[in-house]
Amino acid sequence: MKRVLFFGLLTIIIGALGCAKNEEFVNPVYMCECGSVSWQGTAYPLQLAEYVQSDEDNFLSRRYYLTADIRLEGQTQPHTLAITLGTDSVDQVVQFIPADTVFNLVEEIDQNSQLLPYRTYVCTNGVVNFNPAFLGGRESVAFEMILRETIGTDTVGFDIPFSGSFNVTIQ
Repeated sequence: MKRVLFFGLLTIIIGALGCAKNEEFVNPVYMCECGSVSWQGTAYPLQLAEYVQSDEDNFLSRRYYLTADIRLEGQTQPHTLAITLGTDSVDQVVQFIPADTVFNLVEEIDQNSQLLPYRTYVCTNGVVNFNPAFLGGRESVAFEMILRETIGTDTVGFDIPFSGSFNVTIQ
């Protein structure tokens, strides 16, 4: 009987110690304070702006990756834009789209939409202005584009104005 009471009391103590209350986990919101984009007439701050050197033989080649949270009021699930913008070389500070030397893709991921949770867009007309950091440091990019939604290899729908500016640190 003493043994049963001892093990019962030991179980309660272990259970009480194992159920320590911790603060509820709150996922941090990432904001890089590195720029913004204008989507559907509303400005959204960027959460991320990064770059990679897209051609290892050309230190002036860039591929920029941007992310913005465009969640609307009342939306509970993520709704983001993922933007990829690339160039063969930032030595030409003004580049027009469409051009073979400028890559662009905008992806809208809307987990609130059951009908169209993933949409892609490409620029049909636009301009990108580079303020390159040839020797490293802060590089600034600004763009104004007219986007069209893509389905397969076809562009569909209406023109969508899209603009923004961002900074990255070149190392």
